[in-house]
Amino acid sequence: MSQVLDRPGIIFEDQTSENPFDMNIFPDKVWVLHHPSTDRYGCNEHKGIHGVACFSNEGRAIAFTEWISLSGMTTKEVDFDEARDIAKSRPLPCVSLQLLDDIQNPQIHFVR
Repeated sequence: MSQVLDRPGIIFEDQTSENPFDMNIFPDKVWVLHHPSTDRYGCNEHKGIHGVACFSNEGRAIAFTEWISLSGMTTKEVDFDEARDIAKSRPLPCVSLQLLDDIQNPQIHFVR
């Protein structure tokens, strides 16, 4: 069953709720990767789900840019709602905003 979550974030290991997303919260501000000359954003695909990549701090965003070897990318701090709007504005198959602080276990917020 799929659920659209208002503001998901980090899953706590000791959480006992049936819905593991109840306590999740994305940061109020996130860092996205932007390519100004093409107006494109850094994206990620996790288990078939495509989304705009975001990070809780600039250092993680810079490290991701270096890891994927994309030149010309800049970091940009935006609030959560603006990050959602960026993800919504991207063409399909982009359907989410992904907090990639843990690249193996991203927190996914679906925008469509």
